Amino acid sequence: MIEIPGYTILGKVGQGGMASVFRARQVLLDRDVALKVMSSQLAQDEAYAQRFLQEARMLAALNHPNVVQVYDVGVTPGGLHYFSMALLPGGDFADRMRQGLSETELLRVLVAVATALGFAHSRGYVHRDVTPGNILFDGHDTPVLTDFGIARALSAVSRLTGSGMSIGTSHYMSPEQARGGAEIDHRADIYGLGVLCYEAVAGETPFQGEDGFAVAFAHVNDPVPRLPEEVARWQPLIDKAMSKAPADRYQNCLEFIEGLKLVAPGEFSTLRPTAAPPPPRRTPAPPTNTKRKQVKKPMPIGLLIGILATILVLVVAGLWLLFGGGKPRTSALPATMVTTPAGTQAPKPKPPVVDAPIVDDLGDSADASLVPVGEPLTDADAAAALAAAMALTVRDPVQALLEAGRANIAAGRLTTPPITNALDRYKLALVIEPENAEAGKGIASVAQAYLDLALPQTAASDLPAWVANIASAEQVAAQHPSAASLLAAAGSARQARAQVLIAEGEAAIKTFQREFAVSAFENALLAAPGLQAAQTGLATAKKVGMVGYSFSDSSKTGAIAATLVVISKGLAVGKREVTRGEFSVYWSAAGSAKFGANLPSCRDRNSGAFFGGKKSRTWQAPDIAQDASHPVVCVSYAMAEGYVAWLAAQTGKSYRLPKLVEISAYASPLTADCKTNLRNERGCQDGHEGTAPVGSFAASGPGLLDTVGNAAEWTADCNKGNCGERLTAGGSWYSDAGDPSTLARPADSGFNTVGFRVAREID
Repeated sequence: MIEIPGYTILGKVGQGGMASVFRARQVLLDRDVALKVMSSQLAQDEAYAQRFLQEARMLAALNHPNVVQVYDVGVTPGGLHYFSMALLPGGDFADRMRQGLSETELLRVLVAVATALGFAHSRGYVHRDVTPGNILFDGHDTPVLTDFGIARALSAVSRLTGSGMSIGTSHYMSPEQARGGAEIDHRADIYGLGVLCYEAVAGETPFQGEDGFAVAFAHVNDPVPRLPEEVARWQPLIDKAMSKAPADRYQNCLEFIEGLKLVAPGEFSTLRPTAAPPPPRRTPAPPTNTKRKQVKKPMPIGLLIGILATILVLVVAGLWLLFGGGKPRTSALPATMVTTPAGTQAPKPKPPVVDAPIVDDLGDSADASLVPVGEPLTDADAAAALAAAMALTVRDPVQALLEAGRANIAAGRLTTPPITNALDRYKLALVIEPENAEAGKGIASVAQAYLDLALPQTAASDLPAWVANIASAEQVAAQHPSAASLLAAAGSARQARAQVLIAEGEAAIKTFQREFAVSAFENALLAAPGLQAAQTGLATAKKVGMVGYSFSDSSKTGAIAATLVVISKGLAVGKREVTRGEFSVYWSAAGSAKFGANLPSCRDRNSGAFFGGKKSRTWQAPDIAQDASHPVVCVSYAMAEGYVAWLAAQTGKSYRLPKLVEISAYASPLTADCKTNLRNERGCQDGHEGTAPVGSFAASGPGLLDTVGNAAEWTADCNKGNCGERLTAGGSWYSDAGDPSTLARPADSGFNTVGFRVAREID
């Protein structure tokens, strides 16, 4: 059994695909509640968790007698998402229909559900799943609408369910839901009310099928079935409510209720509100010789509150219609409560377009549960109500919301807590008055407030908070065109922050600070997800210092660079041999002054120790065809050492010649495969009589090029303690497959088959 702090679980009462419902005892308040707990598996998915929270927020926003009341919302330390609601022990409407309904009882339930839906629509929400199983009854037999799990806000920009997906229960979904339409509004719920009516009077849903697809297809394409003759008077109401096109249906719940009056006027006239007291009515004045009987009992507080709320509704309606001026906002009052100036005849009321409540300065609705019955209020009724309410403060609900939004921003209540925050205030103002420019600017102000919170934060330790504020700014800015420029500002801030982090990562790579570099690029991706430069940098950073990692060093002047490969911990060697072009830079800068007057003799091919050497044969004229891309040859050991010492001074790094043990595993003589393609008895068939451009031979080991063929290479090793001779590693362009991979050569001589590569120690 699950555990929720503050609740004692008494047993499971329901199970759905997304959540389970338990009967529980709320310990602190000692009351039984219904506890809805989200599946722990689905809670791992952010979209489902958001949808679950959305349902709780919607229900909390819909404080109405015919909508289930939410008490508490939370997440346990173990990650369980839950919210508690009023317990509804009276069963559901499906049970009532199976047991049989009187027409009066059916009207009572339909009016209550339509009133609840109208209130939800006025707050900007569409239920989208009006079914008998979602209509429950409380301990006082009041019908209560539940399960807003797939409802959505009409004013939301980003949706939890995208277009192209059918959402709802197939037997009750509107044609636009069945088609997966992108724009589904409150008239989908009107269609659901029509299906409820049909099922209640006919005993079955209007469309049947082998599966959900077949039923959905019928909703889209088939006409509404004809009712039996004994209940045929319901047909016009159902046909209009279930029109295929939303524009042909009742346009709001008040129109639907007016339609119910026409179906059964006798039964309807006997209805009274079940969830709130009726509106105050003035009785006719008694004859002058008759004294009015005084009420001896004090008025119950609940009745008093209901009357005051109703008076507030009447006052706002009267003032708005009488003194609004300009282009009036669509009336949010029931048609039977709209009055005319004293002394004129009230025209036949027309149902308003939107079922919207009057909203006070905290965003809470005046009593919207009253179902208008009977005839419209007379002029005398309205005048009496106005006179009785003159002491009350009457405010434009939109202006009240705008003021509350500004106060919320000043207090830092930008998007939390639910409902009573700046963003929700402005969004509700736009539900009431969609073109209100100040409400749009208010949403932009909320986005700007998040940007202001983010921009001063520059320290790496602040990055999670910085990202959260930027993300909040983007989410808010996306909800209204007035904030579009702030989306671009947030994107620029992300890019700027990421570039700073990328620069830090690149600097860390150059100094082999692998962990710091990885962290910097990961933070850059946190700041700007998907940024290609950060992704590339992170991939490189993860390889820093690892065997096979390739990198380059540049001289301080930028005149020369060395490309190296890490071959073991703390050591990298040149990816290829030093080229004639690179050596010429050194020669011009320092080599000529040091060795130019005393160039060593250079031996042709693999000439013996005493023959084949020529002073005229030099690194610039080695008796083989070369250009700047070929490995430098005809350099003595001392000349090679002179180059690496100069390179170390130019780069500030620890360069030297490699030791035999460090590269012998990768340097080998000509392979047997290469010998099968001999040219002029020796050398690989590579199109060159002598050396080839560096990089012409396949890589070996961790990625070293030219270790087989091209040029043998000087190492730092003396020959058995005799440093007048140094060991060379690998084969050359003139090697045979049978030649050894290591040879001892005079250190003061050069060979047109021998070059060198560099090594660098890494901290």
